Amino acid sequence: MDHDARVAADEDFLGLREVGSGRFAFDVTSRLARADERLYGGAAVALSVAAAAAETGRDALWCTTQFVSTAMLGRTVDLQVEVLAAGRRTSQVRVTATTDDGVVFASLGACGVLRPDGLAGTFEERPEVSPPGEGDVGFRPSGRDGEAGWHTAVEVRTAEIRRHPDPGPGRVCLWLRRSDRGPVTPAIAGYLADLVPLSIVRGCGVTGAGTSLDNTIRIGAAAETEWILLDLRPNLAVGSYGHGIANVWTEDGQLLAVASQTASLMELDFDPLTAFSSHASELRGRNG
Repeated sequence: MDHDARVAADEDFLGLREVGSGRFAFDVTSRLARADERLYGGAAVALSVAAAAAETGRDALWCTTQFVSTAMLGRTVDLQVEVLAAGRRTSQVRVTATTDDGVVFASLGACGVLRPDGLAGTFEERPEVSPPGEGDVGFRPSGRDGEAGWHTAVEVRTAEIRRHPDPGPGRVCLWLRRSDRGPVTPAIAGYLADLVPLSIVRGCGVTGAGTSLDNTIRIGAAAETEWILLDLRPNLAVGSYGHGIANVWTEDGQLLAVASQTASLMELDFDPLTAFSSHASELRGRNG
């Protein structure tokens, strides 16, 4: 899949549409929302990556998204993409998402032209885990009519860690794929990787979740894969704020991206990975 095909696939999945020079828009649909019907953090970073790639005509290299406010299900959000510097190989980009109420999120990133004969290497080791499709279903949708949330568009399976190259508290490995079996582009990798807080709270010895303050993704070479393996690793937590990373692997062992997050953490008396749909109303109340 080439650059233009990836851009088209992202625009289709995310509902991203170009409305003018450097201007895009999207509607907060179910797959772009959390269970509480607010914009999902993974969707915001994915939209930023996709818009930057579409505007520059170059592949995204990295993107960090800061969350300022939110947008509710059904709301239209405008994106302004500014190319702050356009070099021979690299474009530095800023993406700002707004509604009539003000800024929703702001992103910085870069896109570039990869040299086919350039320096290359992978310096991380993938954990040894059970194959995709064998584990328990995580974030299972309830199946009720009108259910909203990114989890209705994604299949999540737990992965048994058989050997981890960096064992420690809170390590979690998950297999994920799109429910429609569509391609996992770099933008969609950012969409799927928004689960780092799950590992941070587990590292603290409790169950819970988190609300993102930022989502960052650093992108490797594009690769075709149906499943991705998320290797979630907490870094630290202090005062109910936490930091952590996720290595994003293809099914055949290529490191697709490295994601990271800072989140405001919440302790819950249930595990959202295994009991998400039955407690969705509680999560809506906590975030309301």
